[in-house]
Amino acid sequence: MPERSEARRTWDRIGDLLFTHGLEPTVANFDLCRRYVMGDTALVKTFDQAIERHGGLTRTALAGLMAVHSRTVTSDEIMRFAQQARQKAEEAAHVIGETQGDTRRFADVLEAGAVTLATGEGPEAVIAELLAETRLMTERAWAAEDRIRKASDEIQELRTRLAEASVSANSDPLTGLPNRRALEARLRDAFEAARAQRRTFSLAICDIDNFKRINDTHGHPIGDQVIRLIASALSRVGSDSLFVARYGGEEFVVVFDGAEPRDAMAQLDTIRADVAARQVTLRQTGETLGRVTFSAGIAGMRGRRDTSAMLKAADDALYRAKSDGRNRIYAAD
Repeated sequence: MPERSEARRTWDRIGDLLFTHGLEPTVANFDLCRRYVMGDTALVKTFDQAIERHGGLTRTALAGLMAVHSRTVTSDEIMRFAQQARQKAEEAAHVIGETQGDTRRFADVLEAGAVTLATGEGPEAVIAELLAETRLMTERAWAAEDRIRKASDEIQELRTRLAEASVSANSDPLTGLPNRRALEARLRDAFEAARAQRRTFSLAICDIDNFKRINDTHGHPIGDQVIRLIASALSRVGSDSLFVARYGGEEFVVVFDGAEPRDAMAQLDTIRADVAARQVTLRQTGETLGRVTFSAGIAGMRGRRDTSAMLKAADDALYRAKSDGRNRIYAAD
């Protein structure tokens, strides 16, 4: 009984975590919560930090946890999951085909038995044969049902693994933010939706200032910390109308749904000023890194034929911001 009570308490705590943070009961989310409840030291620390930093487990925070504490799934593994799912579906279809054949055969036996009984010839033998065939058909039906149920369960498991693999394939492992692949899909959807609904949206390319100098002076591990710092600052807004992705290297792209460039600039400039006001200290050594800043270029969709044109305009504006002294945001013409 004590063991059962402890197990029940563990289940309840996992359920409370999922419910409190509005997490879908997926295998990956359940596993993260289970490991937190069971006291996985590294996970508990980053889990609590994510909640404190983001005010809860937002989509960005959850993606970060997944990236750090879940194994990255390769393209080959995704392909293998898909092939396995297809194979199981083919097996289920084959079983259904066999069952249909057995059903037709059983119908033929019944029809032949009916003809024999109609002539009055040997009813006992006919009944015995029909009983035997009925028993055989029942056994085959049960076996087929079991095989189909097993294949269905395996297909469902593979679908879950594919969905989780998709999340992994679209996440940046360093920051937990959506990666360039996810960004391209989001931009395509945002542009099509805005055009169809006669709305607008803006995007910004953000670039960490003097990042090469930081890397050269302090090393790549510190550079990675700086990238995570800016990623956290950009994603801390927590608005569903904002989408933040790592574009590559020290660059990020922020998508502002339904916002004109001037509104997007106001939101982003608040973040820029907050970041620039900090003195960054290295936890390991206590050394002061100083101020870390970023510059950005913003472009809206009006007058631009596609997202490539928007990105080009934002990049040009970013170049001007860098040329004019950095730590500033410019909008495209």
